[in-house]
Amino acid sequence: MAAVLKHWRESATLLVVAKTSKLIPNGVNGGGLQLEGTGAEQSQYNYKMLMLKRSNKSKFMPNVYVFPGGIAEDADFSAEWLDLYRKFGESESKELFIYLTSAGTGPPMFSRTRDQEFQHIPSELAFRICAIRETFEESGVLIARSIEDKSHLNSDYPRKPVWGTSFSMETQVADEWRRRVEKNPLDFITMCRTLNVIPDVWSLSEWSNWLTPVTLSSTGKGARRRYDTAFFMCVVDHLPEAMHDNNETVDLKWIAPDTLLSEYSRSKGLLAPPQVYEVHRLLHFQLVEDLHRFNWDRALKHRVRQYFPVVVGCEDDFVIVYPGDELYPEELDRIGESPILTVKCSLEDLPKRYPSMNRMHMVVDGQQWVNTSAGDGQVIPDFERTFQQSLKPKL
Repeated sequence: MAAVLKHWRESATLLVVAKTSKLIPNGVNGGGLQLEGTGAEQSQYNYKMLMLKRSNKSKFMPNVYVFPGGIAEDADFSAEWLDLYRKFGESESKELFIYLTSAGTGPPMFSRTRDQEFQHIPSELAFRICAIRETFEESGVLIARSIEDKSHLNSDYPRKPVWGTSFSMETQVADEWRRRVEKNPLDFITMCRTLNVIPDVWSLSEWSNWLTPVTLSSTGKGARRRYDTAFFMCVVDHLPEAMHDNNETVDLKWIAPDTLLSEYSRSKGLLAPPQVYEVHRLLHFQLVEDLHRFNWDRALKHRVRQYFPVVVGCEDDFVIVYPGDELYPEELDRIGESPILTVKCSLEDLPKRYPSMNRMHMVVDGQQWVNTSAGDGQVIPDFERTFQQSLKPKL
C-alpha cells in the first residue's frame, strides 16, 4: 500500500481558514481593534477555522476537536490524477509540480521512495489530494475548481498567495458523493470527472508535519495507532457550508483561534495536542491576509520539518522536546527501541544548562511551554498570550 509503514500510517490534515468580517477601530480600547459583532461572536481575529469533533467510538483521539483529515489511500497516488491534471492544462500542471518541491527536499513522508506503482505523481501532490478528499468526506467542504477555471494560475502563480475555491453543489448530490467516496476513495476521481472539477491543490501550502510520539503504549501488544501527518493550510474568502458526517465526526464548528483556546482552557481536553500547538501559532496573526501571506512566503522558502515529540527525563521530572531544542536527539528513535533519554539535572536547572529550548513540561493543572524556532521559518506558538488570558478574573 502507498502510505502504510510498519509502525505508522501516513495521513494528511487541512487547516481550512475562512475570512469572516472586517476589523474596525475600537476607540474605547486605546485605539485597538475588535471584530464587528456582539456577544460570543466577538473575536480579535477576522477569520475562523473549520473544526470537527471525533466520535467517542474513534480508535484514535476520541471526543476531541481536530482539523479535518485522515489516512492516505492508494487512490490518492493514482496515475489517473496525472491524466486529470494534464487535462486541466499542461503549463499549469508543470508549474504546480515545480512549485511543490521548489523549496528543497521535504521530511520522510514526502521524500521516501515508494513502490513503483505509487510514483506516478509527487507525494506532495498526493497528500494534498488526500487532505481535500478527507475534508470533503468529513465536512462536505470541497476545495476544488472548475476544470475551466485557471484564475490566478498564470503569471501570478506561485508568487502571490492563491485563495482557495470552495465548489458548491446541491446537498443531496454532495451527500451521495460523500457516502460513495468514504466507501471507495477511487470514487473521488470519478466524482471530479463527473462534476468536471479538479482538486484545488494550488491553494494549499505546507504548514507542518507531525509524527505521533512513542509512548509506553505505542509498542507491543495493544499498541495505539500512530500517524505521520502532513498539515496543509487553505485560506478561503467566505464561510463555506459544512456539515459533519455523523460517523467519524459528531460535531462541526467554525471558530476563531482565540475563541477556541478560551473554550479549551475551560474544558481541559477539547483539543488534540497537535491542534493545541498549531492554534497557538495562529495567535500571531490577527488578520487572515497576514496569515495567508506569511505562510505562502514561508512555504516558498522552507519545507516543513517533521515534529516528532521526544520524552527527556531529568532528575525530578520529564519534559517533551521538539525540533530546535538543544536536547532534541540527532539520531531519532521513532519506534521506541531505545530507553528514554535522561540528563543529570534538576527541572529547575534545566533551562540554565540547556538554554536553547523548544520543549513542554507537564504540570498538574495544565502544560508549561518554552519555545524557540525549529528552523523551518515557522512562528513559535504564542503560549504566553493564553497564559495571560488565564490570569484574568472569570466574570
